Amino acid sequence: MKRKKNLVRISCGLGVIALFYLLCFSLPMASLRSDWVLQVQGASFESASVFHQTGLKLRVPTLTDSDNGRWCEHMKLFHCGENFPHKGSGELSILYNFGAFENGRSAFYNPDADTFNAHYGVYAIHQTSGSFGFKDGNVDTKAITDLVSFDQLQLVMTSLGCPKTLKQFHSQVIGIQPSPAMAGFNDWVQIDAMIQTNSPQYQAHDFELGTLQYGQPPENYSGPDFPVVPMVGRLYLRYDETRQITVIYFVIGKNETIVDETSEHYLMPIEWSSIT
Repeated sequence: MKRKKNLVRISCGLGVIALFYLLCFSLPMASLRSDWVLQVQGASFESASVFHQTGLKLRVPTLTDSDNGRWCEHMKLFHCGENFPHKGSGELSILYNFGAFENGRSAFYNPDADTFNAHYGVYAIHQTSGSFGFKDGNVDTKAITDLVSFDQLQLVMTSLGCPKTLKQFHSQVIGIQPSPAMAGFNDWVQIDAMIQTNSPQYQAHDFELGTLQYGQPPENYSGPDFPVVPMVGRLYLRYDETRQITVIYFVIGKNETIVDETSEHYLMPIEWSSIT
């Protein structure tokens, strides 16, 4: 009888180890692992986020709102706090999404996918004095560019192990114009830019924290690490006087088509409400 109990304990122990291995390392579980890790992370940031602190609740379309399956099912929340390029005292929070999983990794890695090297989402920035992204009543393109560059290089590329010597971000603003009304506001400004920056393609040697959200890069990739590729970016920004925050919708994609479609189906329909 005692021998049977020991066998049961051993079997249970092996089952737990196998489950832990599947959750932590196996390709088939990569999507579930990513979603779990990022939802736990978001929950830990929620109360401190600019969205929560200013009472702003956003409903941002994701995979559940479209049948094309390009993007992941849930938005992710990251709170940078003071750790971002800005003047004076301020805080940044980011809602974001990236390409859906295929073959055990995000399409973020796949140069043939629509969502290669792509993200969309919302920045919320609160400054104790002044309005981030605006200077003397005009759009402050340098502040905006520095913010997007920080996101791409210091958050995304750093998480994948891209060395400082390889990081590149060069942008050229090609248009600034009034935006269509969104979420009941007609004071949005649209900024379009051409971008040259690193892609997430690299030959993996060590564990990198970013693989918890994107999955492991393809094992058969044999090209240079983090090559620079052309991208297209679009922002919609406005300063919300009521909450005293700058809200920026953003999308970066490999061509104008994905940027236009993401803007139309995922950014423009974002709904605002107040946290009660």
